[in-house]
Amino acid sequence: MCWNLSVFFALISFCHCKCEAKSLTVTETNRTTENEKSMSTAKVFTDQDMEAYNVRTLVELLNLIPGVSASETSVNIQGSSSKSVAVIMDGRPLFNPASGKVYLGGIPIQSIKEVRVIQGAEAAVYGGNTAGGVIVITSKQGKKKYANKIDLAYGMLTTQPSYSPGEEIDRYDFLKKGEINLGTEWNRIGFFINALYEDSEGDRKNRDDQKSVVKGNMDFPLFSTLKGTISGMYSNREKGNPGKEYRLTPESRSDTTEWGSSVILTNSSFKSRTYGNRFHDEVINPPYNIDNELDSLVFGQELNWHGNLKGIPDITLGANAEHRKIDSNQYGKKEESIGSLVICKGFDITAIPLNISIGIKSNLYSDFPVQYNPQFNIDYRRDPFYISFLADRGTTLPTFEQRYYSSASRLANPDLSLEKIYNLKLKFSQRVASNLDYSIVPFYTRIRDRIEYYRFSGYPYDHPLYGKAQYQNLDSATSKGFDINVTYKPIKGLTLDLYYTYLEAKNDKTGNYLFQKPLHKAMFNVRYQIANLVLQLKNIYDGSRYDDSMNRWKIEDRYKLDLKVDYTWEHLNFYFEMPNAFDRRYEVYRGYPGARRSALFGVYYNF
Repeated sequence: MCWNLSVFFALISFCHCKCEAKSLTVTETNRTTENEKSMSTAKVFTDQDMEAYNVRTLVELLNLIPGVSASETSVNIQGSSSKSVAVIMDGRPLFNPASGKVYLGGIPIQSIKEVRVIQGAEAAVYGGNTAGGVIVITSKQGKKKYANKIDLAYGMLTTQPSYSPGEEIDRYDFLKKGEINLGTEWNRIGFFINALYEDSEGDRKNRDDQKSVVKGNMDFPLFSTLKGTISGMYSNREKGNPGKEYRLTPESRSDTTEWGSSVILTNSSFKSRTYGNRFHDEVINPPYNIDNELDSLVFGQELNWHGNLKGIPDITLGANAEHRKIDSNQYGKKEESIGSLVICKGFDITAIPLNISIGIKSNLYSDFPVQYNPQFNIDYRRDPFYISFLADRGTTLPTFEQRYYSSASRLANPDLSLEKIYNLKLKFSQRVASNLDYSIVPFYTRIRDRIEYYRFSGYPYDHPLYGKAQYQNLDSATSKGFDINVTYKPIKGLTLDLYYTYLEAKNDKTGNYLFQKPLHKAMFNVRYQIANLVLQLKNIYDGSRYDDSMNRWKIEDRYKLDLKVDYTWEHLNFYFEMPNAFDRRYEVYRGYPGARRSALFGVYYNF
């Protein structure tokens, strides 16, 4: 695989030197590149959008996007798994190939310049698992227009009844947060640094949570046409694991540390990104003799080029190589290499107007057969209408933990196969008036050999499978449904946003619903601004879902209301948040209660 990639890299470099390239800036931060004209339009959220919606965390922002569901360690798009969605920040993937987690909770929102959600042929040029889509996060750079900022907050959490049995339950614990941004530019070189610290005492016994993050980047020109960016990040999270309400684990602790860095080089037609990650995960629970340590090292190189190749216009070439090393005190040392080769051709029919993109992506694996995945996009734009159609195939690699980890409650499965994913999506959007627009996105996804967390249920206490679970390949699974988004501004200052997702995700063989896939999800956001005062009400509904593969354990539906108030005075912004304002009680997973009402008071200062 390595020499094939080297040959391809050389081919790209040769084409870059010899072929006439189109004027193009191939960066994550450009919304309207020529390359995107022949590919599906990305959903783009800038730092101005984040401020307009008073977003405090990356997870909160992603959950505002129709069809996207995110937590602090996972994200999926229209029912996909986290493994099939690539999250890339400043040129490096955030996915931990050992645990399968994507650490989103530790990314400071104040450091982000832009978030883009892309699918189809545009997503295919990124290496790794991209069948579910790609989320590209771009950090701010060292320029004065990104104001230096200090953010301080203090809040209270309503504790759960099981916090201290026999004591008064209507009590509070506290959380604290501090964040600082500093940016400057010197001699055409930009510097940006961000630091974050959060400390929560938790709403349950042994649910305390401490986060610390430092990230920064330096951007600089190289010659007259080449631009470089060097980025780095360190994060650490220490927290307690309280366990299920009916099986508490008051001594279980977790410690997660992440180091990451990347180097990006771009010019008008060529882009190179080199990245490295190290993850360290440790979980202990002395009463159960649990002491698990997991170290992951990831090194990768990706090259992309777009332009005219030997007189053929609108060609995109891409190549990626990545090596992964795992060291676990449970299942030893493991290594694997993956790679991808991509070629796409765009067609721009301006008379209609119609944009078509056709491509093929070959995924290369050291431990699995080569996979060939076709990509097809067609876009039609004529104001006030936009229509796009996507058809593609992708593959998803099982994580090391899914294959090799075993415990008293979980069985290993080293024979797991790749997931083969087939996607069909249609998007129709219309701007009905200057203050009203909507979009509808029907989707259909079929997954052969879907990897599912299978919980064995219905067995007697003395059966060897009682209380056990295992990751297994299903024969096939199908997810189908649609997303609806409506935005309406009836009067000045008032914005109404409605998001709704219908998702029917089932095991094709048994007809059972898939694990933790609700049939209905909806959100209604009301935002009203009067001069410098902004009020927001976010109504969230999550339908019922099953917490096991045999559909015996049902988690009931839930509704909650989040309240936000912001007031700006000169360089100061004061804010108040009350998530779950009505203090609704619900379960996220069986035995794991959702967060009760909390209150957060904060202020940030721009300078």
